[in-house]
Amino acid sequence: MIFLKKFLSAAVFAAAIGLTICSCSNKSSTTYYVPKSKVETTSQPFTEREVRAAEGTYVFDKAGILSPEAVKACNDYAGWLYNEKLINAAVLTVNDLGDKSPYDYAADAFADIYEAKGSGLIILINNATNEDIVFKTGNCFTNISDKEQENAVYWATKEFMSGDYRKGIMRLLQLGELCPAHIADNVQLFEYEQSETLEKALASCKEDITLLASKNNSSTPNEEILKTYYKRKYIDRDGIMLMIDTKSKKILAYSDKKIPKALDTALKEANELTAKEDYYGAVNKIVEAMDGKAASEKKE
Repeated sequence: MIFLKKFLSAAVFAAAIGLTICSCSNKSSTTYYVPKSKVETTSQPFTEREVRAAEGTYVFDKAGILSPEAVKACNDYAGWLYNEKLINAAVLTVNDLGDKSPYDYAADAFADIYEAKGSGLIILINNATNEDIVFKTGNCFTNISDKEQENAVYWATKEFMSGDYRKGIMRLLQLGELCPAHIADNVQLFEYEQSETLEKALASCKEDITLLASKNNSSTPNEEILKTYYKRKYIDRDGIMLMIDTKSKKILAYSDKKIPKALDTALKEANELTAKEDYYGAVNKIVEAMDGKAASEKKE
């Protein structure tokens, strides 16, 4: 989660920018000051990605600062992140925080919109106290580095000050693309290096496979959760969705098409490993069964 002070002019911003960073997750929380020298001074590439029209609502422009075109562009892109990257993304603009701090406002919004579940990426444009926030959890916390985040914030701030809210918001949302395509680790089960290695292993499989890591404390069966995520990710293509539940210490698979026999067999061995909390080894069992290149070494 980033606190970002808006400055009165681009000249002041360029001369004296400083960011107060507060990174929050279910594992740790740290606060520190990032001087100007630690922020990249070269502009980062900005991608105009073509995405389908989103079915849900992900942009809540309570401050009324976004044009209809900007709302649609940001909403469609956040919807793309929601489906393709399995990120629970949202954008909020406000003129009034009530009696809440910017952090609490963003955290409460994540709870209101997504029940504080999944991997979150919440962008708060706060005109009440001029402290904007990038709030991230789960997969986003693991995979979006401080350096990449600070740089995106730097350039987004310049765009906000010039009045280009659409581009600034899109730039911050595009941090979500740093998350892996084949792993939705909502509980930060794997460290960054492990996630990176497993991502390559899953990408090497002959089938399109996505892994969901979760801790199911709800009354909803794992099979139902897994099917919901599958429908979300594989809208217009075939694939296989895996789910590791750290509460039951089990791994299961779902697909709309027939599960390959090799995967069924591998799941039995993989579950023997998850029972021992060797989740990394369990995923490798699946990769090997699906003719992928398994990670040769477990990284701690």
